[in-house]
Amino acid sequence: MPEPKLREPEHILIVDDEPVILQILSAVFEGSPHRLTCVGTGLEALDVIQTHGCDLLITDKNLPDVNGMSLLRACKERDPLAEVIVITAYGSLDTAIRAVELDAFDYLLKPLDNVFEIRTKADRALEKRRLATENRSLLQRLAVRNDELEAALSEAQALQADLIQAEKLAGIGTLAAGIAHEVSSPLFGILGLAEAVVDEDDLPVVHAHAREIIDYCDSIRDIVQELTSYSRVGEGPVLERINLEQCITDARRLVEHSVAVTNVAFDIVIDPTLHVRARQTEIQQVFVNLLKNAAESVSEHRDSGGLVVARGVLDGERVRVEIRDNGPGINEEDLSLVFDPFFTTKPPGRGTGLGLNVVYRIVTKYQGAVFATNDTNGAGERTGAEFCVHFPASIDV
Repeated sequence: MPEPKLREPEHILIVDDEPVILQILSAVFEGSPHRLTCVGTGLEALDVIQTHGCDLLITDKNLPDVNGMSLLRACKERDPLAEVIVITAYGSLDTAIRAVELDAFDYLLKPLDNVFEIRTKADRALEKRRLATENRSLLQRLAVRNDELEAALSEAQALQADLIQAEKLAGIGTLAAGIAHEVSSPLFGILGLAEAVVDEDDLPVVHAHAREIIDYCDSIRDIVQELTSYSRVGEGPVLERINLEQCITDARRLVEHSVAVTNVAFDIVIDPTLHVRARQTEIQQVFVNLLKNAAESVSEHRDSGGLVVARGVLDGERVRVEIRDNGPGINEEDLSLVFDPFFTTKPPGRGTGLGLNVVYRIVTKYQGAVFATNDTNGAGERTGAEFCVHFPASIDV
């Protein structure tokens, strides 16, 4: 372990034009660890200050050539942390105030009642200088460290920008792959049916093929609509104060008319006082997607007794809406993926994998949150999925 660096002796400069006083002050510091320089004129003192500097200046105010106040100023100009004690036999309030303004450590009057008091004051002055020097050193090190951190931050920001750009490019690739995957199946169906129609003379068969082509076109239309919703989330909203009970009721009607869910019942109870501030169409889309997702999940796995439950309450300063179903629930390994774009557990052609991602994007756009979990029974078996949506409440004041 390296030995600690020894501190260099502090330099005390004593100035007085009276040889006896100079000798007494020199004797006061005899045996101290400090390095003493004693001079009898202001010019000599000024030369020492300008050439070597000092840690502490003890000076008579009234010198025949350069007065003590000028030495104080010169000392501070060379080293602002140097300390100065001014001694005078002709004290006045104005002089004392001037010394304080020039940042003198102390101002003493001759004759000194206790000459050794000067050593106590000198020790205090040097301690103050040591602390100030350490503080300055720490500030300098902090400034260097701050520069290093700012450089690291700039580098991190540049790296983040590169990562964001890479993520955008990856997103474009994912989007393109998803579009190709989702659209290719109905397009191949349309192509095959169109080729069959060309050589088909039986009108009923042609009509049947035409109906299938229309179904395939409807599938493509649905994909395009969801992609359009996906791309538009984030546009500047025209905010409205929306009643959630009415919004979710309307969403249920839309789902009932657009999805073949005759074996699914809806149980919706929403506090009629709940409001959020957002775009009506976007909030409705959130609950259309969630209710549709729940209804389709139940319908696909239950022949009867399907149930989708929605509950909405005020939770502090936020509204909380829970949508549960009694379907098969969500595989544990899929819970963290359900809001990713193009993630779906449905077979090809049955879903775009964008519905829940659109939900997530809209909810977070309005400082909300959405979570997916599973309901379980006492035996720990899944009894359905639950989606919980939080929004900041819009309070009517």
